[in-house]
Amino acid sequence: MTNPVLMYAQVYAIGKNTFKEAVRSRIFYILLAFAICLLLFSYVLGFLAVGTVRKVVLDVGLSTISYFSAMTAIFVGIGLVYQEIEKKTIYNILSKPLPRSHFLVGRCLGLMSVLLVNLMAMMAVLSAVLVFVGGFTPRIFEAAFFIYLELMILTAVALFFSSITSPVVSALCTIAFYLIGHTSSALPNVLLPNVTSDFGKRAILIVYHLLPDLNMLNINNLVAYNIPVAAGFTWRAVLYTGLMVSILLLAAGLAFKRRDLV
Repeated sequence: MTNPVLMYAQVYAIGKNTFKEAVRSRIFYILLAFAICLLLFSYVLGFLAVGTVRKVVLDVGLSTISYFSAMTAIFVGIGLVYQEIEKKTIYNILSKPLPRSHFLVGRCLGLMSVLLVNLMAMMAVLSAVLVFVGGFTPRIFEAAFFIYLELMILTAVALFFSSITSPVVSALCTIAFYLIGHTSSALPNVLLPNVTSDFGKRAILIVYHLLPDLNMLNINNLVAYNIPVAAGFTWRAVLYTGLMVSILLLAAGLAFKRRDLV
């Protein structure tokens, strides 16, 4: 039986090392710098676009943070396992009494910590811009919470594909998951009106419920237009995220356990 103290110590050590590796990654700094530049540029767009400066900065700012945080999760996450295999360092790690599942959980938590720091940095920049234009609202932190829920799912997805295949295939699959997750909510509205048979409609609805729905974690427009979130929505989002991350980490653990690293 695994000692809980030893397990937490192992996961913490792997997570800490992952955090340091990700922070040193060039991709992390490139995406962070580009996102911050766009956040500052959104202030200029506020004067050029039709509408109030506050709404434009909020809309562009939150969308920028959401997109570039997702790209960071994908392009850093796809190498979480493959880099260790490529550098042969994973053999030294797994030669110790460390279960592969603990290794994966540690890598996942490490990247989630990096993404949290990244998100906080960009939110600080957005807050400064909003204060400057006189349009600051505490609800941007509510939007940040939902953005981070999405990042948790993307991290688990990237880790899953990283544990079974190469970075290129992992990137393609994770990006496909991201795109499907943000378009699946429109599936019933687009396809159902064009289908006449009951069987076809049921099939579309089944597929719709099986596909990931990342749009349910996007409240950027609600914050930009100061629309309140529906009662119970936050708890559903948290439960959905917890379920998705748990399933993906379990699948990643089972796949990585069966993987031949020789």
